[in-house]
Amino acid sequence: MRSLKDNFSHGGNVYEVERKLGKGVVDFSANINPFGIPSAAKKILRTKIDSLIHYPDPDAYNLKKALARYWNVRQENILVGNGSTELIYLIMSAFNPSSVAIPVPSFSEYERAAGNLKTKIKFIPLEEKQGFKLNATLAGNSDVIFLCNPNNPTGNLILEKRADIKKLSNRLIVMDESFMDFLPDERKYTLIKEAQKSKKIIVLRTLTKFFALAGLRVGYLAAHKSNIDFLKKYQAPWSVNVLAQKAGERVLSDKAYIDKTKKFMDEEREYLYTRISNIRGLSPFISTANYILMKIEDEELTSFTLKGRLLKKGILIRDCSNFRGLDRRFIRVAVRSRRENLKLVKTLEKVL
Repeated sequence: MRSLKDNFSHGGNVYEVERKLGKGVVDFSANINPFGIPSAAKKILRTKIDSLIHYPDPDAYNLKKALARYWNVRQENILVGNGSTELIYLIMSAFNPSSVAIPVPSFSEYERAAGNLKTKIKFIPLEEKQGFKLNATLAGNSDVIFLCNPNNPTGNLILEKRADIKKLSNRLIVMDESFMDFLPDERKYTLIKEAQKSKKIIVLRTLTKFFALAGLRVGYLAAHKSNIDFLKKYQAPWSVNVLAQKAGERVLSDKAYIDKTKKFMDEEREYLYTRISNIRGLSPFISTANYILMKIEDEELTSFTLKGRLLKKGILIRDCSNFRGLDRRFIRVAVRSRRENLKLVKTLEKVL
């Protein structure tokens, strides 16, 4: 029987895997920028190490200023947190809604945060035959709806037009844009500008995926000032450490890294998708993010078995069987470097 821990487990737990295997693995289970930490961030982490003697700025003033400048919004419309996941739980604890709508499959922490509060949850099925697109007519009028755009693990834009948000009658719309950075034209799709004007919209963002700062835990949200002021009352003090604030502030101005990543990801994602499409027994889904969901066509082969075969070859993938709305025929892989992607493709060809 699957445990509660299994239901909400995530990719990227290389520590547990490497303890069991006794060796390192190439991690395709976590969707992190393959270029790694920007050199500018590494430099500031080294030079600012002595600042750890001080408590962090509880307001993250300089980071908020940098984020406001990056998006051309006011600082009063930004709230920084210990990764976007902390902000999901903050939203739930502060607003304490009686009902939540969650499309599935999607990021499991929405469900977990709602479940912790015993909130009534309505699951909205994203149909494979419909390209995992959201049917707004099924969203209902719950107190809160969580939307992941691009969606995790499917990789598609759950809402392709900003105007589509008007079709939703939910009281509060939380748009998780954790992977939006990887789109070359992300400003065409983001709802950050809408969020600063509307009390109905909150946009979640993170620096951990695109800028490879997962271990530092730094995320933020954009919202109307009244929502920011309300959420501040419930946020724990010093939630974002000194180095996370300084590194986050620095990476936002690293235009070379940003442009290089967007160009690479646009090309490498297409390359990996094409190569996987040619592997008999696997059907990948078109993605706009830095990962690809695929379906195992062999009914005798499960995601658990395939993950085990790849682990023996030193490759860790994401078994998607614990995503509500998916089953043991689905896996997800991150888009990594060309060399690593080639290794994945060749290994998949051998083990299938």
